Amino acid sequence: MNETLVSLACHSYGFAALVYLTYLARQWAALAMVGRILVALGLVLHGAALFPVLGAQGGMPVGAAQGFSSLAFLLLALGLVLDVRYRKPVIGAFITPLAVATLVPGVLLQGGQAPLSPELRQPLLPLHISIALVGMAAFAVAAGVGVMYLLMERQVKGKRFGLLFSRLPSLEFLDTLNRRLVVVGFIALSITLATGAFFVAGSSQGLTWMMDAKVVATLVAWGLFAGLAAARVFVGWRGRRVALLTMAGFGLVLVSFLSSYDFTAGGMR
Repeated sequence: MNETLVSLACHSYGFAALVYLTYLARQWAALAMVGRILVALGLVLHGAALFPVLGAQGGMPVGAAQGFSSLAFLLLALGLVLDVRYRKPVIGAFITPLAVATLVPGVLLQGGQAPLSPELRQPLLPLHISIALVGMAAFAVAAGVGVMYLLMERQVKGKRFGLLFSRLPSLEFLDTLNRRLVVVGFIALSITLATGAFFVAGSSQGLTWMMDAKVVATLVAWGLFAGLAAARVFVGWRGRRVALLTMAGFGLVLVSFLSSYDFTAGGMR
């Protein structure tokens, strides 16, 4: 990837994070607009560096650096869409710093790009990986929304109506947004599992595939989110327990993501 463009994008995101965090203290409309512009500018620079590399590799983030970079790009794009769609700049205060923290390893690992191995030259694999990354981004944002819910709930239950109470969205809005994001992530995760099983069906890996750390973590995460969806529909679960389970599920998906790369070689496992 073009290191200069990625570095400029990272700086733009970093300034955006500072602007959004400042918005928590001073709720000025100008700060929200500046934050959005900085994120949009970063996405343009980031995309200009990332997309040609992915295109040359069949659309796949083969290296660990590209994996982190792609995830950060999706996180910021989704965060910006939600901010603009719902006019809730506070979302940026929680998502943008997380995305910057995700991108930093991608910047540091720039030199670790690995060549595309023959095993990865499968026609549908780029779609499999892209959907997996979209699902992970949705779960990451849902986890961030869960953190906001817990903070807001603490303010309400403790009757401490301080700065965060006046900045954070309502508990109902946060719970609804969490549900929508988890649905998107769950659909993506289901497709990821189905396509992953398709790739392995004709290979010699057999049952050893089921013992892979990323597969185990993904299956457990799928079961957790499936149970959470069922509990929402049939039991009426909402609120704190849903937020906590969403965060736990995201942790499992993160383990799966990290297990997908060999950080010593810089490539995909």
